[in-house]
Amino acid sequence: MKKEAQSVIAVSASEFGKFGCPHCGYRSGSIRISVGGSAAWKCGSEECEKICCILADGVTESSFGFGEKGYSSKLQPHPRRGIPSHGRSDKKPEGGGEFFHSRGIGLDNCNCFICGTHDRTGKGHTVLHNIAAFVQCKVAGERIVAMFSKGVRLDYREEEPDRVQVKIGACDKHLVNLQKLDGLAKDGIITVEKIQEAMN
Repeated sequence: MKKEAQSVIAVSASEFGKFGCPHCGYRSGSIRISVGGSAAWKCGSEECEKICCILADGVTESSFGFGEKGYSSKLQPHPRRGIPSHGRSDKKPEGGGEFFHSRGIGLDNCNCFICGTHDRTGKGHTVLHNIAAFVQCKVAGERIVAMFSKGVRLDYREEEPDRVQVKIGACDKHLVNLQKLDGLAKDGIITVEKIQEAMN
């Protein structure tokens, strides 16, 4: 019984902010449940994916239980205290370009990457076709944005530093160009050459 009660590590929110996942140090993940100053958090690292409990500063025990018996977790010093948290590394594909995982074509408030317009139809529709693609990290996303002259933006959120997206827009007239770019990047990589081919 005692072993199960301690199976889910509980750390303070302030220490979690500095040192990340108590198992691996990864800084990003998702909250599964949050009640009364306690949150069950799942690590976003594919190598870890373990659950821990994050307690608001001043809280010493989880307000809900874990495991079949529903044992609460008690606050403990962060096991990785002194080792800063980390996120996704800035790495590139071996053959060049940048990692680029498209979520397909949707709609968003953006500009066209071909003509720069903010009007999808020419009749005042400011929501354009777009590709939203996950990229390796913020720095990689900035490099991808720099490959374009217009119609692309970085979607970076402080609360999700390892779920960075690049968004590329197109008006109705240039939807075919966006579809071509999406097809060219199906292998998960974007390059200047693919962008130029899609634009032509």
